[in-house]
This record gives sequence, structure tokens and C-alpha cells, in this order.
Amino acid sequence: MSILPAPVQRLGFALTLILLAAAMLLWSDRHSRHAQGPTPLPVSRIPVALLVHSSNPLFDDTRRGVLDGLAARGFRDGQEIAVTLYNPEGDLPTGNLMAQKIASGNDRLAISISTVMLQALANANKLGRLPQVFGAVTSPVGAGVGIRALDSLDKPPQLTGIGTPQPVEDSFRLARRLNPALKTVGVVWNPAEVNSEICTRRARSISAELGITLLEAPVEQTKDVREAAESLVSRGVEAFWTGGDATVNNAVDSLMGVARAARLPVFSNMAGHVRNGGLFDLGANYYEVGEEIGRIAGDILAGADPARMPARDYLPRRLLLNEQVRTGLRDAWQFPADVRAEASETLPAVGTPPADQPTAGSGSGGIPGPQPGRNYRVGVAYFAPEPGIDAVLDGLKSELARFGYREGLNLQFRMMHAQAEIAQIPTIGQVLDSSDADVILTLTTPVLQGAGLGAKRKPVVFTYVSDPLAAGAGKSFTDHQPNVTGIGSMPPVGDLLELTRQVLPNVRILGTLYNPSEANSVKVAAVLREHVERAGLTLVEIPINNTAEVVQATQALVARRVGAILAVGDNTFYQAFDAIAKTARDAGLPLMIDQSDFLDHDALMMVGADYRESGRAAAEPLARVLNGARPADIPFRNVSRRTVMLNEASARRLGIVFPDRVRALVTPAATPPAPAPATEARPLDHPWRIKRILYVESAPAEDTLRGMDEGFQAAGLVAGRDYTLKEASAQGDMTVLPALADAARSDGTELLVVLSTPTLETAVRRIRDLPIVFTFVADPVVAGAGRDDSHHLPNVTGVYTLGPYAEMAELLARHFPQYRTLGTLYSPAEDNSVHNREVFEAEAARRGLGVVPLPVNSPGELPDAALALAAKPIDAIVQILDNQSSSGFTAIARAAARARKPLFTFIESGVRQGAAVGLTMDYHQAGFDAALKVADILRGKSPAGMPFSRPTNIRLVVSEAHARSLGMNLPPALLEQADLRLDAHP
Repeated sequence: MSILPAPVQRLGFALTLILLAAAMLLWSDRHSRHAQGPTPLPVSRIPVALLVHSSNPLFDDTRRGVLDGLAARGFRDGQEIAVTLYNPEGDLPTGNLMAQKIASGNDRLAISISTVMLQALANANKLGRLPQVFGAVTSPVGAGVGIRALDSLDKPPQLTGIGTPQPVEDSFRLARRLNPALKTVGVVWNPAEVNSEICTRRARSISAELGITLLEAPVEQTKDVREAAESLVSRGVEAFWTGGDATVNNAVDSLMGVARAARLPVFSNMAGHVRNGGLFDLGANYYEVGEEIGRIAGDILAGADPARMPARDYLPRRLLLNEQVRTGLRDAWQFPADVRAEASETLPAVGTPPADQPTAGSGSGGIPGPQPGRNYRVGVAYFAPEPGIDAVLDGLKSELARFGYREGLNLQFRMMHAQAEIAQIPTIGQVLDSSDADVILTLTTPVLQGAGLGAKRKPVVFTYVSDPLAAGAGKSFTDHQPNVTGIGSMPPVGDLLELTRQVLPNVRILGTLYNPSEANSVKVAAVLREHVERAGLTLVEIPINNTAEVVQATQALVARRVGAILAVGDNTFYQAFDAIAKTARDAGLPLMIDQSDFLDHDALMMVGADYRESGRAAAEPLARVLNGARPADIPFRNVSRRTVMLNEASARRLGIVFPDRVRALVTPAATPPAPAPATEARPLDHPWRIKRILYVESAPAEDTLRGMDEGFQAAGLVAGRDYTLKEASAQGDMTVLPALADAARSDGTELLVVLSTPTLETAVRRIRDLPIVFTFVADPVVAGAGRDDSHHLPNVTGVYTLGPYAEMAELLARHFPQYRTLGTLYSPAEDNSVHNREVFEAEAARRGLGVVPLPVNSPGELPDAALALAAKPIDAIVQILDNQSSSGFTAIARAAARARKPLFTFIESGVRQGAAVGLTMDYHQAGFDAALKVADILRGKSPAGMPFSRPTNIRLVVSEAHARSLGMNLPPALLEQADLRLDAHP
């Protein structure tokens, strides 16, 4: 699928990459502000917007059908049309914002998928500025968008499309046929969804007709689905039914998990749920629904008038059965012969690889080598940078080299990651699928699902995936998606539990976190649950939807008095590992993991798969596909070599002694060598001349500088022997920065260190022949240093410190729900300030909070602007990060105190100066990490190969005295969570 074009640095394998769509795909994309406007589309390429409620099998099928239906009418994405995908991932406020963006944009046609997105776009497009085609809607008339009747022109003239009424009555009749004794059915549903309300009313009617009791559990959010389902089990339901409910559909794995634990069936009108563990689906073929939507849209693009096209119903019926689920149910359910004959598909028991199948590629047996003179291109899509990814790629590249494929010689890798945002995965998949890559390599289960399974043009090879079948890649290891092959690596969950029991024999309650939207996480959690139940232990499970929730979820485990935390098979968990480890450490809880690279982050024991082996194994299918083999002819394989590692330091801290039988299992090669002491570092070949430029002095900048000085020492660099350091400061005057940068080019400087976004912006515009290391920068992409963490200017690397805006918005929503309107100051002259404001506004909007921004154009205006902001009808001041406000924060604190307005900050010094609550990045660590990058460059490493990075530690700092002076009450739960409680003077 194409996306909005933007200027690009290079063509060919670097793609005609049009990353601006990421900003429109996700409202929270941090790069959106610096678009200079889209590059004009070719006259033959018509812009079309496609608004989808969320990523799930139903909507994904619909979306694919839409594109194929358009193509059938002669409008192919990337050729005659350019389709921009908008996907709020089930977040209605974001969906409304996207709808407004579409309604006011330059698209010639808009397509909406789901009832909720029909309503959002129809409301935003009331003036009829562009035609809208809708689909995947239960009842167009009931949606309340002005359609008075089907097969009628009594509707808004710009609006047309198709309804797909769910066969609710037929589903209940079929359920009764499969189990004549069925008496009680449970349903979890969201009363706020019109489509769900319609289906539920029909379910009530047919249940009464059949003598079935329908028990209902209303929910408002996806996070409530599991608890609601558990309540229905306690009320004695014999089966679950789910209809056209987007909220439940987005959390279907939670529903399935509850049903599976109770050995109850789930039947549905939402095609595709059988692949998540449902018994049967009787509903529409949503791919065909999408095709019909696409054909209607194509007709309008060809000149048809939507005002003369009535809305109508369209229901291509499809029945799917799941034999594996049927055989494991508590009650007797049968599939009669005529039902089996009607089924479009019957899923057998989940397949496993043959017993004699090897577990790793040997590199022999006719693996094709590279063709002389050919340069192979691999597009790599992954979830986010983390050590496991590095391990996989190390193994992959070493094995490929053994086959003759050598990076930089005849092999190129194009790396793209989703920045730990599941909603961004489809975009990178679409970009790679439209590129000149020979094959797409997907790492992690969410990326296989969101990017690999959606690829239409390119073959796909996966690895670093727990269970490809649970991810939907196939029915068995030999019967799978025709363009997909690869390596599964199921973690050794049973071994992890068994060794945990040996190390902690008295622990009876275990805790774990899992992400219901990650198929790998749900699968591994289910396996862990089964092992724990067989062992007669108790498992406390807490779902997490994103990294912002992990601290609270871990605290919930602590509150439930678990004896240990087991972390296994979850990408979201490891993206926030340090925060989880700190919570566990503070509570004195052992932390057991399955990723070796996190062992020294206060975990006690690691029992996991060797992911370097997974990478090595993936080299064989990748080499075959690169040379023309069809993925359909290459079976999946499972590679999971167990690795055991122990953390003696954590054991001593917890007072735990590892049994000898556990020590005997430790993998010798898995123990990383200890780093050489800094004092052993050899002198450099000459003392480097380093210049450090600061934009303005402030407390966080001083913390950064102290961290950098300590980092130089830790890296073994000796001042005078290995480097000389000159300092320069613009004193907050942007007009001085160009002169400072130019001086660095002429005064013998060999390496430039810059602090702050304005300083980095100036440096990258004026200096291309010196290595540049940045730190204390909100977003280097905004500053023009690169496209993302891995793809940047070849002479630039560094450490960025984007404020924890999502975490602050979550803190406000959780602990201060009474603060609905927030004020902040920002500097229009600072790109980082404008960007920070927009990021915080987006995060606040996602939680139903409003932000009132007030511009400040100079330091002299700051005191008056702070007083003006405090006088506005706002509930609290949340001061975003920028150079101006950081250096003049005392003026903001005085204004807040005078008006008794609650004050929140993103710098620790801000709490010391008068704020009540601060969430702050570790600026000391940012400086320390930047110094290590400087050391690497001085020792010969190129900045081009050094990704940008960000400190992971976020500190919560509070002042009860300042809170009292501001008229605030700090909740006890917040105080308990604080990393630092200041005894500040009011």
C-alpha cells in the first residue's frame, strides 16, 4: 500500500520511502510536525483515504478486499491511486482526529471500515466535501448518520456503502444444534457501540425463542473484557457468544483465554475468531465484503455519483469450524456431517513439526549460494531495538556469511522498526512490500502478523517468533500461508517453571504480565498457565496493553502477594524491563526471565531460547527464498535450544542460594565475559580535540554534563592523554549558534558534542565533515539528524531525551482524574518545544484530557506569560520541556503558587523549585551514554553504524510541601510509587 510522499534521501533499496504516512497513521507519531507539505502526487495517482477501526483479522481481511476490489475496477494502489491508511487502533478520540484530518485534506475519496469509523468520518464530513464509502457495518440505518432506509436515496448525497448484518439468529440456532443441552450463553459487549447494541438485542430475542438464558456483561474498554468474561463464568454460562462488537473484538484473546481455562466454547459472528480459539464462526466473508466496498469506491473514482448509489446490505456467508477446540470442551459438542459439509474451513488440531525434522539448518544439503554479480536486498521489519533482536541478527548474518552471503559485499539489509508501537507495524510492512527488497524478514510475532501476513508482493521469512501457528501464519508447519516461511522458537516455559520451583520451593503464588494484543504473549501465557495448574500452584495474570501500563501492572502483582514474577514471551514487557525490575527489586521479589540480555538488570535467573540459534536457523530458508524458492514449499521449523543463566548478585541480595542441580544446568557459553576495567584501557593514538556546545545553562543540562564527564572516565578516557575538551555556550541566543558551529570547523575540532535541539539543528545544517554526538535533545529526527534511530546522517549519533509525555498523561488520568484541562507554555522558535507540545497534546487527547498551550517568544516574556497561563480556566499546569522554560522555571513556579494552580514538571529541579510532581528522564544517564558513544568513535567506530538511543529510566519525584502550597492532595498510591520524595521548603 502506498503512503503520502515526502522528500527522500536516496532511491533504490532505500525505497521511495514516504514516511509522512506514519504521522497520519498514528496521531502520536512524533515526526508529523516537520512535514513541509506533501510532495505533489503524479496526476495519474489519485489520493484515497482508508480509515480502519483497528488491526484484527476481520478488519484486515476487509482492508485487503477493499484494495483488491479497487484494483478490479482498474485503480491499483501505488499506480492509479495512492491509498493512505489511517488506523487509531480502537482509540475513538484518535479516530475522530483522523476523520477530521481526512475531511479537511486533499483526498478525492474516503473509505471507512466499521460502524464507529463510519460515524466518525460521516460526522467530520457533514458538509459533504468528499465522497465516503463505508463497509463492515452491521446496520447503516442504525448508525445514525442520516441513512433513513436501505435501497433508498434518502441519505446524505456524499455517503454510500454496504451493511453486513450479522446472522445472529442462525448462530444461536447452530449452537443449539451442536449442543442440544445448551441452556445458558454469556456475552461481553460495549453498550456504547451501536452495532453491538443491535446484535445484542437480536441475541436476546433469539435466546428467548430457543429457551436459552442470555447473561450479559457490559464493558467500556478492552481492558475490562477479561474480568467481565470471568464474571460470566462464575455465573454459570455454558458458552460465550460475541457479535459485531469492536471493543471485544480487539481483546478477543482475553475472552478466549477465559473460555479456554473454563473449557467453554466461544461462537461468533465475527469470521476469524476460530483461529484465536473459537469453536465456530458463522458470519460474513469480510474479504468479499471488502472487495464489494472496493468495487463501489472504484465506480465512484470512475465517475459514478454517490448521491445516486443507495446503501444496501451485502452478506457473503461463511462458516468456520475448529475441531481442536471441540474435542477439549467440558460439555458434549458435535459437528454433524451436514455442518462439516457446509463449512468453508475446518481447523484440525494444531500441527507440530515431524519428529525426525532437524531443529536447525546445517547449511549443507544443497543450500544455494549467491549468484555471481548479484546484490541481494533484505528488508528487515522488527518491533523495536532490543538485545534479543541483536542476537538474532548476529546469528543470521554469521550463518549467511557461511553460505556466501556477506553484508556489504553481495547483501544489503534495510532495517525498519515500529518504535514499540503495534499500530505502526502495518505501515513499515507496506513500505517494505512496495520496495525493491527481494524478501521481507520479520522479527517478533506482532511484526509477522502486522507486516508479514499482510505482504502481497514480497516473500516473507520470519524468525524470533514463539509460535507461528498461533500468529495465524498457517494451520500446520507444512500447510501455511503460501508466501511465508520461517523459524519458530517457542520459549522453554516448562523448564522455566520447573527450575523456578527448584530455586524457590516455598513459593506457591507466581505472577506474570502479558499483552492480549500479542499472539505470542497470549500463547506463552496459556502454556505457562497449564504448567502452573499441573504443578498445583497459583498464577496471577495481569494484562498490559502498552509500556505505560507495566509499572502499575507490576505493582498490582506485588499487591497480590506473589512470591515471584515470571516474564516470558512478551515484547511489551521487555521494552519496559528496567521499570519492572525496579518495582520487583523494591518489593524484594525474584524476577525470572527468558531473555539472556536482561539478566544483569536485576533478574535472578534466565531460562530461555538461544536466539542466536534462531537467527542461524533462519539463514537457510532465507537463502533459499533469495534464490527463487517458493516459501510455500519450505516447511516451518521449530528451533529452541535451552539456555540457563544465573545472577549471583541478585541471589545474594535476595538471600537465595541456587541448588547444585540448578547450577549444573547453566550453559557455559551463555555467561558473558566481564568487561575489562576502565583503568586497563589503552591510550588512543593521539589526543582528540573535542568541543562541547551548550545552548543554555539549566539544571538538567548540568546533570547531563556531569554524566558525560563520568562516562569519559568509565570508558577509560583520560583527559590530556586521550582528549582535550573545549566548552562553548550560546547563552540562550539562537543567533550565536551558527558562529559557534562555524568556529568548530576552523579551530581544529575533531569531534563535536552538542546539547539541546537548537544546537543539533545548527550543527547538522553546517557540519558534515566532523563526527557529531548529541545528547539532551528531545528528538533528533525533528532536528534533521535522520529518519529514525537506525537511519541517520553518517556523521551523527547520540542519545535523545524525549520527555515521558505518555507516562505523565497516564499518571494524570490515573491519580488526578479531576484535572481535565491542562495548561503549558511553549516556545514557537524552538522546534523541540513545538514538537514536545504536540506529543503531549496527543497523549493527553488519547486519555480525554485537553491542553491549553500559550506561546512565549523570549525569556523576558516568560514571567508575564506564566501569570497569564495561571489565570486561564485550567485545572493544572503541566510544563513541557524546552530550553526556555527549563532555565526560567522559577517564574512558572511563582505564578502557579500565586494562583494555587497544581504544577507538574518533567525536570527534577522543577520539583525543587516549586512543582508538586515531576516525571523526569535520567539526564545524568543520557550524558553518560553519550560519552560512551564518543569513546567508541575515538577508538575507530563510525557514527553511521551507531543507532540513536534513549535512556530507559524514568524517575517520579514529588514534594508534599509544594503540593500543599498549590492546593493539591497527593494520593497515597502516588507517594508509594515515588522514586524520590523531597522535603522541600514551601
